[in-house]
Amino acid sequence: MAFSQPCPNCQYIRKETDTAPDWQCPACGVAYAKAMGVNQRLKSTGRAKHQIKNQFGKRSLLDWILTLFFFACLISLTVSFWLSKQLPKVDAIVEEMVNEPIQKPTHNKPFDFDYRGETYLVEPVADYELWGVVVTHNNITGMTDITHTEDSVDIKDICVVWGNNIKSNDYREVSYSSGDFTCFFSYGRQMRFYHDKLSNNHLLSDNEQVRETIRDVQIGDQIHLKGMLVNYAWASQPNWKRNSSISRQDTGRRACEVVYVDEFEILEASNATANTLFSVSVWLLLLSIVLKVAAIALVPYFRN
Repeated sequence: MAFSQPCPNCQYIRKETDTAPDWQCPACGVAYAKAMGVNQRLKSTGRAKHQIKNQFGKRSLLDWILTLFFFACLISLTVSFWLSKQLPKVDAIVEEMVNEPIQKPTHNKPFDFDYRGETYLVEPVADYELWGVVVTHNNITGMTDITHTEDSVDIKDICVVWGNNIKSNDYREVSYSSGDFTCFFSYGRQMRFYHDKLSNNHLLSDNEQVRETIRDVQIGDQIHLKGMLVNYAWASQPNWKRNSSISRQDTGRRACEVVYVDEFEILEASNATANTLFSVSVWLLLLSIVLKVAAIALVPYFRN
């Protein structure tokens, strides 16, 4: 039976008078079946290319969204971290911060208390009350602190400034940092900064609510505490003792105050919004990484 459709190659329509074989186009000479097979393969290839294009279009869009989300989280993390370390300006400081520490003779007798499986022997030295702006603090669970653990009784060291130091914004230009048990500060120009209006305080307490508040303290917070300057030792090692300074004039490694805290309050949390944003940004950044990995692992056409 003669081929009655237009030639797949040249579109010639066969006439009854044509003498070429039924399987061959009289005009261009191609075999109808081969020409149809080639066209079918070309159509299939075109459809495959279209599908690939659509797949890569989807890949590009979702990949772009996840990448944008990742960098947005990274920027938010960086900015919020920087903001969380800013110290309050003078006009944002509550008036109690100009108060000098109050130190009085104590009538409290030595005592002991238990904390996380250890017993501690405490020797009161003086009753103590302090107001100050937190300029730096240590982190007993941080990787850089090789001395403390999460079970350490001195749950946080806070370095604070007060009085004349916070009557000028000069104190905001000072560089502060915390070691395991120390507070360091430095400044590069002449300024009004009083070394005896700064102290590093090792804080311990037998009150869990007080301990939780101390753990929440961040740089820039304006705090007030009441308690005692104390010397303390492990009951299992009574010959070793950590002694408190009793003067704001001394310097060096033994110049820190050891404070057994009865009352602790954050009068003004200066960077609360930035700290919250930082915490949220950390989790969102981790989420963006998980989503990116999941997209690569679970969707084959995400693989480059």
